[in-house]
Amino acid sequence: MNVVVVGAGPSGNTVAQKLAKAGHSVDVFEEHPQVGRPIQCTGIVTKALFEFAPKDDSYVTNELEGVRIIAPSGKTLEIPLHEWVICREKFDSFLAGRAQEEGAAYHVRHKFTGVKGNSAIFQSENQVIEKEFDILIGADGPFSAVGRASGLLKDRQYYIGSQATITGKFDPQWFLTFFGACAPGFFAWAVPEGSDRARVGVATKKKVHDYFELLRQKFNGEIVERQAGPIPIYNGAKNVQKGNIYLAGDAAGVCKNTTGGGIITGMWSAQILADSILRKKDYSKALNPLRRELWIHEKLRNMLDRFSDEDYENLVDWMSKAKVKQLLEAHPREYPSRFISKLLLAQPKFLAFAKYAFA
Repeated sequence: MNVVVVGAGPSGNTVAQKLAKAGHSVDVFEEHPQVGRPIQCTGIVTKALFEFAPKDDSYVTNELEGVRIIAPSGKTLEIPLHEWVICREKFDSFLAGRAQEEGAAYHVRHKFTGVKGNSAIFQSENQVIEKEFDILIGADGPFSAVGRASGLLKDRQYYIGSQATITGKFDPQWFLTFFGACAPGFFAWAVPEGSDRARVGVATKKKVHDYFELLRQKFNGEIVERQAGPIPIYNGAKNVQKGNIYLAGDAAGVCKNTTGGGIITGMWSAQILADSILRKKDYSKALNPLRRELWIHEKLRNMLDRFSDEDYENLVDWMSKAKVKQLLEAHPREYPSRFISKLLLAQPKFLAFAKYAFA
């Protein structure tokens, strides 16, 4: 079986590795000249990542001890969390290397332009290239060209993230999150790569660069690199397959609406897709366990979107309870179904926010 994968990010590399290992002919096409570039990611991950990829020092740039949540008033709450900051260029290359070891072929500087029958069409420099496929997989990001060409990319909305790597003095073991008017409808962050630089950014639906400039005033360092990009807003991931064409990762819209994170959920969707192809299962139905977790994130985002500054102040106060911190430290946020009921039992005051989740 000839499999064409468009996009050499975490989800594309994951499905390529799984299918190549099973003996299929796999070709991965990447628009950019280098796997993992340009970087459009904060790169902070939980221990759930290592359920989908081996941990390797080659791509880990920092280990974190926790998060400092900063309310609109400046009140700060510290929650211990053992998490990691990864270099996406090195991580994506690591995953691509694993797929190549299984026999997958990689082609950079190939831009997907459409489908003609059972051939994928690519533009590479001045050449038009046709590649026949039995299966075509779009793992080519939020604005998926495969999704557009197949009619699968429907009713998609996005946050826009603006981020920069900034020099300065940072506590290398703690990342920061800011809520309220500084990032309406989402949040802002500062994730240290080490003691002398951090990835500082914000995501919103509108005027993101204005809010980034406001955030930057909190930090006086030099901008080393700028990044920006869309973050798909999860809306059920309903349109993920049309015949022998499939979407995975950001192309399928499987991001967490609470944080915008899509590395782990994207790799999860890619594993589900590979298993569905190999076992001839219904991919859309097989996604339901992932959809269940993302549905909870969706309801939590609905709740947060309706918060006043006073609600954020209350949230920070109520999260300071020791049992709440212990639960958040113990459970990766990719799986809220495993601990959300425990949180409500540990801090019943959270129930006051339930009215917002389903409004």
